Amino acid sequence: MNELPPAPGRPPAPGRPRSGEASARILRATVELLAEGGAAGVSVDAVAARAGVSRPTVYRRWAGRTELVAAAVRDAFAQANPEAPHTEDPLADLVTVLSNTVSLLTGTELGRVIAGLVSELPRSPELAAALHEVERERREVLRQVLRRAQAEHRLRPADVDLAVDLLLGPVYLRLLVTGDPVPAGLATELAELVVDPALPGSDRSDAGRIPSDGVN
Repeated sequence: MNELPPAPGRPPAPGRPRSGEASARILRATVELLAEGGAAGVSVDAVAARAGVSRPTVYRRWAGRTELVAAAVRDAFAQANPEAPHTEDPLADLVTVLSNTVSLLTGTELGRVIAGLVSELPRSPELAAALHEVERERREVLRQVLRRAQAEHRLRPADVDLAVDLLLGPVYLRLLVTGDPVPAGLATELAELVVDPALPGSDRSDAGRIPSDGVN
């Protein structure tokens, strides 16, 4: 399993790190500690020591452990899908977003991080609320693509949020419950369950519509 990609740039030089570099090191250290010991293994002291920064450097950016954990998870997902792609085909864009998400959860330590955090949520309402907000933000990337499919009459479910659930549910079920592998082609299969492919040679605005009066 690969680690999340390090922050771009040169290795940190001795001395006080630059502001952006320090933030990247703090978030990276938080993910590493979450992967190693779950939320219980994360403290401001531990993160500061792992990142090579001072406690005040951490506190200038985040109020405490809850905010730090949420920021680290948010940053990891944002690296995978910084924004919703916008090509001429929302189905292709949907496959891109979902494939990136699957790769993040299965090809880096973030999948292990998420699994550990889920078990922690019943004991930490504040952390649960913070991560719910992160999830809401990341689902919006999928919603943007699905709204375009809906505008083209290609969205199979009647509701965009239901479509998001149909896309992510099987991935998280395998990741968190059954432990079954998530095959590389699953993203495409799921995307095609919720978005009709454009009909060859047809106007995209008519794709997925049922012909009226039985006329083909």
